[in-house]
Amino acid sequence: MRVLIAGGAGDVGGFLVKDFSRRGYWVGVLDRAEGMAAGKEGFPAVYYRGTLADRDLVREAVRGVEVVINLAWSFADDARTIFAEDLQGHINLLEEARAAGVRSFLYTSTAAVYGRVVGRPVTEDHPCLVEEARKPLYALGKYTAERLCLWYWRAQGLPVTVFRFWWAFGDRIGGRHLRDLVRKALENQPLEMVSGAGGTFVALDDLAEAMKLALGNPQAAGQIYNIGSIFLTWEEIGAMIIDLCGSRSPLNLKLAEQWHGPSFLKEVWDLGWDKAAQELGYRPRRLRGEARAMFIQALRNTIEEWRRQGSY
Repeated sequence: MRVLIAGGAGDVGGFLVKDFSRRGYWVGVLDRAEGMAAGKEGFPAVYYRGTLADRDLVREAVRGVEVVINLAWSFADDARTIFAEDLQGHINLLEEARAAGVRSFLYTSTAAVYGRVVGRPVTEDHPCLVEEARKPLYALGKYTAERLCLWYWRAQGLPVTVFRFWWAFGDRIGGRHLRDLVRKALENQPLEMVSGAGGTFVALDDLAEAMKLALGNPQAAGQIYNIGSIFLTWEEIGAMIIDLCGSRSPLNLKLAEQWHGPSFLKEVWDLGWDKAAQELGYRPRRLRGEARAMFIQALRNTIEEWRRQGSY
């Protein structure tokens, strides 16, 4: 099977390239970044350097491909970039995928489209309060991209599937808030968090497995699925960071009404993936203890890297 990954040079894309390649898929990548060598083990068979704004390049990249995975996004925080560049590129990819007759178009969205949590678990029918999200323009852009996907399915017959997840991790895990907690732990400062707050993390190999289950699956066409692996509270993560840093930092737990930081850090982002389980047969590969150990290792690798770089 021939797969094109738009935005494949990032952390998630790089993992998917290696995973799909190891399983015998032909993998092409379209990305603006340099430095992703073609033809080596675990790397794409073809690398198209450029952006989705270049429709001729998009058309060339999609030719002969059966599956398109769109990870490409600028993560900018201004309306012009999101709506004039990100979404225009997304439309170009949708248009060329439809014209090429691809079997599956997979779009990676985000739990940010839910805006804020109003119930637990957060299922696919949770209201999308995009204007109340931590980054409203980002959430609105991704939500619009989802709706475009579904329109191309209903009106143009393009088999699209949308995946939403909260926070992904593989061998490493990123994020400004985690970096801030590590910095404080290394300086033995108090780590403050809301009691009970946390979220559902997804291991990258679980995300890859969910995607494979959707490929060519008629039931997945036109559907949105939450994907996750393990729910962790910030208190658990804080304790992990203190241990891994050898820190003397105390954990200070606050009530939600006492919290003055970002609102998503006081909420319970407990994503439910029952729909993916029932319709795709999705299951996380690991029991909770194994997934937790994998998360700790990813955190350890990340902390060691930040220490080496002095970038915490």
